[in-house]
Amino acid sequence: MVAIFGAEAADAVLDVTGGDVNDELLAARDTVTRITGAPGRPFRRWVEENAAAFR
Repeated sequence: MVAIFGAEAADAVLDVTGGDVNDELLAARDTVTRITGAPGRPFRRWVEENAAAFR
């Protein structure tokens, strides 16, 4: 990205898109389980279970 946008713009893009990863962002959360009463599941599994609804 630096070659295309320059260093400053590339840093800004990474900041906006979550490029600044730290330990706090990597921590696992129990939010889905607390709100829905069921554990979170991978997006791939949701797609497999719901693909027919979009055909």
